[in-house]
Amino acid sequence: MELPRTLPSRWQRIGPVLTVTGREPRKSAPNTAIPLAFLAAVATKAPLAPSRGALRRALRGRRRSCVVRFAEEWAEPAARTGFLAFPESFVFGVATSAYQIEGAAAEGRGPSIWDTFSTAGHAKDGATGEVACDHYHLFKEDIRLMSSLKVKAYRFSISWSRLLPNGDAAEPPSEEGLRFYSELLDALLQAGIEPWVTLYHWDLPEALHAKGGWLSKEMIVKAFGDYARICFHHFGDRVKYWITLNEPWCSAVLGYNTGDHAPGYTEETDTACYVAGHHLLLAHAEAAQIYREEFAQQGGEVGISLNADWRQADSEREEDLEAARRAMEFSLGWFAEPIYLGDYPKCMRESCGDRLPSFSASEKKKLFQSSDFFGLNSYSGNMAKAPPRPFEGTGYWEDIGVEWWHTDHQWARTDMDWPVVPWSLREILLYVQDRYKPMGGIIVTENGCACEPDISAELDERPGALLPRPWDGVRRATSSDFEDPERVRFFRAHLSAVHAAIERKAQVKGYFAWSFLDNFEWAEGYGKRFGIVRVDFQTQERTIKSSGHFLARVFEANGLEAPAKEEQYPGRTF
Repeated sequence: MELPRTLPSRWQRIGPVLTVTGREPRKSAPNTAIPLAFLAAVATKAPLAPSRGALRRALRGRRRSCVVRFAEEWAEPAARTGFLAFPESFVFGVATSAYQIEGAAAEGRGPSIWDTFSTAGHAKDGATGEVACDHYHLFKEDIRLMSSLKVKAYRFSISWSRLLPNGDAAEPPSEEGLRFYSELLDALLQAGIEPWVTLYHWDLPEALHAKGGWLSKEMIVKAFGDYARICFHHFGDRVKYWITLNEPWCSAVLGYNTGDHAPGYTEETDTACYVAGHHLLLAHAEAAQIYREEFAQQGGEVGISLNADWRQADSEREEDLEAARRAMEFSLGWFAEPIYLGDYPKCMRESCGDRLPSFSASEKKKLFQSSDFFGLNSYSGNMAKAPPRPFEGTGYWEDIGVEWWHTDHQWARTDMDWPVVPWSLREILLYVQDRYKPMGGIIVTENGCACEPDISAELDERPGALLPRPWDGVRRATSSDFEDPERVRFFRAHLSAVHAAIERKAQVKGYFAWSFLDNFEWAEGYGKRFGIVRVDFQTQERTIKSSGHFLARVFEANGLEAPAKEEQYPGRTF
């Protein structure tokens, strides 16, 4: 029996004290009554948290009434106070990607679009992924660190051009690349860590980009299918969870519209991102079909990781409610709806017309239900508001027709200037569950923040601090005394949001913290640190942060204490 979220008028909690009787309350009573039998049934249920001792004493003494004191209030978005336990089968892990941490660019790996983009000076401070965290040489040490942090699952990506330097399967895969990933997988399994492998995390081989990249349908879909087949063949005996694409929205919009990410394509801004997004979806479907038809005996699952931040209507006005719907459909729905509902959102088709490509009947069939789980990357939230007048022109941002960055200025901000809105994670998980009802449930494949203390910025101001050097071969003891309290607060609030979504029947099956290591943060270079382990890029020394120790306790206990009211983030809640 669950306590209703809205109590009937004759039951009311006022402050931390509730007078409980077996009778109807007197009109003059400051606290109204709940029958003891009812309270006994719900004493341990959310959202109230009465003192069990007071309740037991009342029942043992056969009293008709007692005063129950409630536990201290909790911070949004937790569902209640106390320990928030996750299901026994819940998957806790950490995540990274190949280009952001591997390094060793000259050791058998062909160039990718991010090599070209970053070496051309498009990343802050001239940063590149040439060295990064040198995980290629330090992966065994990194896995030992994961083990010490009680990590149960590790999501990482394979570098397409490390396996196939020219991108296609015309030549055999690199033996050096096969050996690296094989040894990485073996080391993970030996440590009791389940690998979750992403096939594409933005680092398209440059040789394929030269042939048209994500704008060339036949070439790119076939090339991705061939690459996926090689990965399934060589690693599928040890990998049971595959993710085809990471954040195709970013690949399409940031890569083929704004130009903020590789390949930095800014021509045909009214169509290119839609074409690239279309081909990304078809590539996902191709890889999923190959796995199901050729490798089903491996017994694994194939999913996709989509990114979106929740957009809450700025008001109850119908125009703002519609703006919020459009914002979600033009971001998450663009890639989710062809997979879960059969085609692009109606509002996209109406706004874009022929600029949005169409799927053939066979392509729709191939795409539909092509993901065994719904991977969701979500970091923040914002408000959506209808503009005072329609936007002029055509293009992705004009097509949405929404004030996209409307925000509450009281919300806290991360080092990326992203609003900290933990209740938005609860809302987007509930939205995904309600709208798409994904088979296999939802996996939060990325969530985290760049929230470093002042000392971190001071250390990064040292000459050369953000210019990575290869590991020098010297084994260093891992230190573990770096405090990052704001990241701890962030993780506590957002894990509470995940728990709250589960309590409201969202089928969330896992959570991966971004990121295991401080790393190459794309166009931001190395100054924005998301890691639960600090990396000294000059020496490649690792230092476990307090957020890493916090997550280790969560992983080991399979839950966490709800945030107290004093940890409440400021600003508007919903």
